Amino acid sequence: MSAIQKMWQRREELIQAFHVAIITGMSATWRRCESLGTRPQEPDFVAGLVIESTPRIYHALRSRLGAHGVSVSMASIFCHQLPQVTFDSHSRASCELGDILFAYIHTPRSGQLVRNAMLFQAKATSNQPYRIRAAERDQLCLYSEWPDFTYTRSGFLTGQKRSVTPKTPNAGAQYLLLDDRPPHDPSSGLLGIPGTYPVGCCIPDEFLRDHNHLASELFSLFIFKTGRPFQDRATAASKGDWSQVVWDLLEIGVRKSFNRRRSGRHDSPRFPGGSLGDLDGAIFSEASSSSACSTVSEIVGQAGVQLFYGAGGDVPPDKFRDRNGSDDGRGGVSVVLIETSERESG
Repeated sequence: MSAIQKMWQRREELIQAFHVAIITGMSATWRRCESLGTRPQEPDFVAGLVIESTPRIYHALRSRLGAHGVSVSMASIFCHQLPQVTFDSHSRASCELGDILFAYIHTPRSGQLVRNAMLFQAKATSNQPYRIRAAERDQLCLYSEWPDFTYTRSGFLTGQKRSVTPKTPNAGAQYLLLDDRPPHDPSSGLLGIPGTYPVGCCIPDEFLRDHNHLASELFSLFIFKTGRPFQDRATAASKGDWSQVVWDLLEIGVRKSFNRRRSGRHDSPRFPGGSLGDLDGAIFSEASSSSACSTVSEIVGQAGVQLFYGAGGDVPPDKFRDRNGSDDGRGGVSVVLIETSERESG
């Protein structure tokens, strides 16, 4: 029985566990901001999902798949400074590429790895539907029409061009509607009332309407029912399309957090203070087996994997020489990278 079949058998348990994890992350955001006398904004909610929700998602997957011989790893990296892209539409347009990328890679017992991803742009609102404002139309154009674009303010990617096809809306690039009503509001999606949720997913449109809640959409990503597959790194580099965009964001995020760990900053701040900039490069990372770490290995090398997942203190420094450029402190979409493997650890 494949890992996907095993997940399908336990789909209700997994979706509920993801749902609780998301509520936990969103609630933590409210507590953090209330202690500072502020109201959460979109980046605060994204930080809550990336830093607070993902450990629970990881443990939900590991506890339900580990008994069946499936290894699990997760790396979630908060990136505060988002990359910009420019493109030609009705006028020279510029916008963020997105707020958060979920990427899933599975290694079957035999055969080729399979990969899937979803890129999200977040909107903090309780409006349903949410109407895209005039200032937000460039982002809608990007996700709806996919004009050829060029990276700006994106570190080593600045000036590089990408051409994503087909040039139509798809499930690989969506909007997240983040319920910005406080937990004490009777209509808040944070109360856990059956049929409610705090984060909804929307296909790009002028009027954004939830077609699914994030917990269920994540499960659908894992069984390849939603999202958009992407190819291996070498193939992606030769095409400069959607697959390359996913690898761009994975590389920025992984290198940013890897350099953070190399500098001795191993844990994300848990105290109620500071700014979102203090969290830039903060990471949760854990792996049940090295067999589920192939993607990070491609980016920082096999020796670097040990440090990235928190157990590499004795790895010689010369093993960490950067082969493909380094993070220069700019750019980056928050990344949640999940890998599963049905192969034995090497």
